[in-house]
Amino acid sequence: MAIVHEFVEDWIEMRSKLQRQLKLLEGGMGKEINAIGSTTEATKIRIKKWIDELNDLLKEYAHADRT
Repeated sequence: MAIVHEFVEDWIEMRSKLQRQLKLLEGGMGKEINAIGSTTEATKIRIKKWIDELNDLLKEYAHADRT
């Protein structure tokens, strides 16, 4: 299951990066980005959706990664 392990590792890394980006958007950096316009809120929603999808993949494949 080396391939599944590689996928799981990559998904964890992707999720971590997305969580950092979301934190920036929701924190102090978001004030600077809000100048861009209404796309900031849409971006936050999109990032949250990607994080949820990665969480679903991790739940689905975590068992296979342990075997």
